[in-house]
Amino acid sequence: MRGSMKFIGLIAAAIGMATPASGQAIVEAVQRGDSLLAQGQPKQALAEYEKARELGAGSAIFLNRLASLYMQTGGYRQAAESLQQSLAEDPRQLPVYSALGEAFLAMSQLDSSIFYVEQASILAPSSTKVHSTLGYLYMQAGQSERARERLDRALALDAKNAEAYRLYGYYYAEKDSVDQAIEQYQKLAELSPDNVEAYNNIAFLLAGTGRYAAALEYYKRAKDQAQDPYLAQAITAKIEEVQAVLAGEMRARYILVETEASALEILEKIAQGADFSQLAQQLSIAPNANQGGDLGFFGPGELMPEIEEVVVKLKVGELSPVVELPVGYIVVQRLN
Repeated sequence: MRGSMKFIGLIAAAIGMATPASGQAIVEAVQRGDSLLAQGQPKQALAEYEKARELGAGSAIFLNRLASLYMQTGGYRQAAESLQQSLAEDPRQLPVYSALGEAFLAMSQLDSSIFYVEQASILAPSSTKVHSTLGYLYMQAGQSERARERLDRALALDAKNAEAYRLYGYYYAEKDSVDQAIEQYQKLAELSPDNVEAYNNIAFLLAGTGRYAAALEYYKRAKDQAQDPYLAQAITAKIEEVQAVLAGEMRARYILVETEASALEILEKIAQGADFSQLAQQLSIAPNANQGGDLGFFGPGELMPEIEEVVVKLKVGELSPVVELPVGYIVVQRLN
């Protein structure tokens, strides 16, 4: 019995409560919460932790664990409040500043997120992770130069910071500096050979600049590393698209309606921002309406001559004028 009470006393001290009376009740609530969390029941675990808090638990360690449960269950405001109270107990906790940054980012309060991660950088100026996180946050805020300064600092501290290279790839892609973006993603791939995102992004950028053969190779690498079956399926679709382009095939979609007036109205809706695929599903009388009017890939001579002639004349993404066919009127969009 004495050993058991000593153990409870240690836990109670960690969660900021006296022992044995109410302290034992707190310990039991926390233990139930931990057990529920281990069973994959974070909401029920949170309820037990909240009971412990009502009973008086309030140490920094306890508040941090409570905040973690709030984050897991979408209670970002409560998580931020718990973390702020934790800092009041001990303002030297570097992970808590970063966690506050995450909580405020989840609430779309970017300025507050930056503030707390900046505090972390003051507390730990040599932390490459903190600097790369600030680089990401400044990019989200549209402050590209500050973002670049932080990413440069992160890489100066650790030339093998994979996250910094990933963010730099995004930075250059946003600025349409394709080759520089590719270079950063290649460095990411060297550091993380199993990183699907690196290969996929390189392939996307190469394909976007017409370097299809190289894009195909990187898409294949991405597929080789993809563990998620849905992701692998999406990458396979990209591989098929690039292979079709290399084979000289085209891809397009169309909406078929009965009257010219209806077709003209569809063109007007698209010009106003309506989604082509949704309009096809709602209005097209063609058999592929449920597929958004997608014709898939096709080579020369595989479509009605009237439709193929229209597609060949279009640029990628361009819409055709209304075209009359024996079965009605169509609007066509070229996809590759």
